[in-house]
Amino acid sequence: MTVSALCENFVYNYIYMNKETYAEQMGALPEYKSACAGSLAFIVLYNLTNINITEWIREIATIKVPGFYAKETADYVFRENPVLTAMGAAAGLWLGKWLHWFVMYNINIDMISFTTTIAPVSYVWSLILTFVFAMLVNGILYFKLEKINMAESLKSIE
Repeated sequence: MTVSALCENFVYNYIYMNKETYAEQMGALPEYKSACAGSLAFIVLYNLTNINITEWIREIATIKVPGFYAKETADYVFRENPVLTAMGAAAGLWLGKWLHWFVMYNINIDMISFTTTIAPVSYVWSLILTFVFAMLVNGILYFKLEKINMAESLKSIE
């Protein structure tokens, strides 16, 4: 292989290559392991929205009794999600930057050095993915709203 560039590396020694070169040299496509953070965001959003639906089940059933359409019911339940997602994303951008700096600054390990630089595109991707996950969760839980049994929900004891 031909070395085309050098970079500063803070942990051990590595060779970086594009997926085509990797496949050519290793005979297989590379494995990507960056789904951990996205999965966490999805799970948190799903659980919070699911708890919200569970707590409001009587009110949702009350709205469905007069004959509200599925979209009207979903709009009622999910109307606060975009606002809360925006507030969480804004707070997360500021707190996340501070937390990243704090953790990286306090890690003192021999032979390892970490940078505290966050690329601007990372902020854009985090905002986009947060809203995509929020819309995905709303879409999945839309079907849970349809399965709410009005009679059972209204006669449940608080």
